[in-house]
Amino acid sequence: AGSAAPPMLPTPRSFLPIPPPNSSPAPALRWTVAAASEAAQLSRLPEGPGPLLGCRERWEDYQGDVLKRRTTPLAVAFLCFCASGARAEPPALSACASMTWEGNLTRCPDPVAAKDAWLYGAAGTAGWRTQFSRDVALEFAATASVESCPKFDGLDRVSAGVQGSVRRKFGLGPFAPVLTADLTGTGSSYRESPRNATRLAAGLSLSQRWTGDWQTVVSAEILQNYGRLAAYDYHNHRLALETHYDLTGRWRLSAGACRQWGEHVVYAWLGGSGASFPYAYATWKGTVKVPTYGPNWYAYTMDAHADSIWFAVAPALGGDRALPLRFEQTAVVGLGESFRVQLISLSFVQRF
Repeated sequence: AGSAAPPMLPTPRSFLPIPPPNSSPAPALRWTVAAASEAAQLSRLPEGPGPLLGCRERWEDYQGDVLKRRTTPLAVAFLCFCASGARAEPPALSACASMTWEGNLTRCPDPVAAKDAWLYGAAGTAGWRTQFSRDVALEFAATASVESCPKFDGLDRVSAGVQGSVRRKFGLGPFAPVLTADLTGTGSSYRESPRNATRLAAGLSLSQRWTGDWQTVVSAEILQNYGRLAAYDYHNHRLALETHYDLTGRWRLSAGACRQWGEHVVYAWLGGSGASFPYAYATWKGTVKVPTYGPNWYAYTMDAHADSIWFAVAPALGGDRALPLRFEQTAVVGLGESFRVQLISLSFVQRF
């Protein structure tokens, strides 16, 4: 997978969006509600839900070098950005909190062995924007997040990342199409420190507002996850379509679909009386035993495709707050095995 699908499987980009220029009516509402779809992805771990080794290690394990490695170039770019045009205006600040129920959190092909769990997360984002020319804008964002899974505490994590974007608007007014290219780097550190990872993603999206209330977005992304263990060292790519419709000045409906190709992290339970194993062992890569879900659980990657559909409804709680509710289902199909993941997420989004 890769969020949601994540994030888990992926979804929109990993940062709360910065409002575009010449936005149509109710820009504050649209910005905070769009952020809701990002807040729903707090449960989307870079390599999909699941453990490695070393449960219940010290808090200091969160501060490993994973947060310092491949994100360094983006951090340097961030400092250069701040030293140039970002000082002209204050950053756009936002925060969100979410609670998510995830069915088949274990991403297990055996429905009998699959486990569900609740996840709780919070994140904060600071975004800077500078208008490079009439039609081109440069954006930079920094984010930090934390997530907890009380049922499987080895999944607890902290993450930090940066994102740089270039936006090109083709024409004047709110109905002109907007093309965005972005590069994202995220470091994640887990309670089970061997599953720490750094994720790099490059994306391209085209946004079109058809009326004052209706907007569609087509996006593509390439993702590389650098894990400390082979089971969490993978890459994939995705293509997604989403649409947003503002019913009123306070209510927004959103829906989307996504297909992802490449390597996916899967978990299998290989022990216990009465167990059946319809698994194609020859397709497993980087297999490693993991303790989070109990004895005889294994993590591995396999080549597969994943199809996700989601729907969200988001009421505005004032001009800068929203309370989105998101439903999502993902089907992952590989050679000889497949499984489904369900997600229901409620988030609170605040823009400052």
